[in-house]
Parts: sequence; C-alpha cells; structure tokens
Amino acid sequence: MSSRTCPTLLERLRDASDPVVWGDFFQRYWPVVYGYARRRGCSEHTAEEIVQEVMLVVFERRDAFRYDPARGRFRDWLHCVTFRCVAGRRRCRSERVRARGGDWSVPAIEAESDEPRPDAAWETAFEHALLTALVDVVRRESNPRDFVAFELTVLQERPPAEAARIAGMTRNLVYKARRKLLARLRELAGDYANDGRLCQQVRLALASLPEVSIQRSLTGRIDRTMRPH
Repeated sequence: MSSRTCPTLLERLRDASDPVVWGDFFQRYWPVVYGYARRRGCSEHTAEEIVQEVMLVVFERRDAFRYDPARGRFRDWLHCVTFRCVAGRRRCRSERVRARGGDWSVPAIEAESDEPRPDAAWETAFEHALLTALVDVVRRESNPRDFVAFELTVLQERPPAEAARIAGMTRNLVYKARRKLLARLRELAGDYANDGRLCQQVRLALASLPEVSIQRSLTGRIDRTMRPH
C-alpha cells in the first residue's frame, strides 16, 4: 500500500478558499493525529485539541506546500508537528502536577530533536487511517447493497447465509459482491495485500475509529477555525 500523500491534494490545499479540499484533507488525516495522541496517553479532550492545533499549523503553512519528493515525505513532516503538539501538552501537564506538589514520578517528556523519528504509534495510526480511507473508496464506488454484503461477510465476518438474509440478496449474489469488492480493496492496497493480513488489519483499523460524536465535534471546530474571515 502506498504511503505517499496525493500530490494534487497538497497543491490544492494551498487554496484556502476551497472548502472541499480542506474537508478532504481533514477527513483523511484527523484520525491519524487523533489516534496518535491517544496512543501517547492523551485524553479524548486533549487529543481533540491536538487535532485542532495540528490542522491550524497546516492551514497557516499551506503556502509552502509544493510536492517535492526530494524534500521528504509529508507524513513525516506531519508527524513532527503532531509530536511537538503532544509533547508540549504533556510537558504542561507535568509542570502543573509538580507545581501543585503532585506526583514527581510523572513520566518525563521525550527530548525534542530537530526531526523526531516516526515511532510505532504514529505508523499504526497512519496505517489505520489509510486502510479506513481505502474502505471508504470501495464504499463510494459500489452500489449500497453490494457494499452491505461485503461489510457483513468481510468486515464483520458474518456467514454468507446471514448476510444474504439481512441484505435481501441470494447467497450467490452475496458471494459475487464479496469477491468483487474484496478484489477492489486488494487492488487499492497494492503490495500491502500480499502478506495475507489485509482483511484482519482493515477490521482492526475500523475498530480503532473514534466515536462518531468526536468526529462531529471536531468537524464543527475545524470548520469554524478554517472558515475565511
């Protein structure tokens, strides 16, 4: 599976007047930032605030976005921004605890390097976000009934007979839909699909998605922040 960021999206992101582009960018990357913050021990509320901080940094630096592979991957730059936001929040928390005479055993903040290396938490968050995005592509390309059959049999691992009853299809049609959409998912995933873990990893990615209420809250906050004045 390619880990590259779409060059067209980065170029179009420079246009602050295009809300559709910002919506695409936000939907693609907010779960990465949120999931990473949660894996680094942030509360739900703090993780939401970190998403808002990171998106604001991206917004403010959008004029610098010109796709150039020689300058490194966008995902690594986004990691640096997110890492520093998380570290800053944790540092402030530690200082508040100690100022109140609290527990001095609060874990120390990692020293910030000029270019902190992406860690396992970031790679996992990024992988999950990419996989859920691929599932969304399959959903949008498919007719609703076929996707229901695919979702029930592949993503929820229900028996084909049960899926046929729920979807109002014959078992033969369920098998056909499952085969067709699974082939498309594997095509989108590229080399990632070759190790045999694709479906398992997709299910883990979907299970890791934040509550819908969190997405709604963040969408509203980001919309207010990015709205042209």
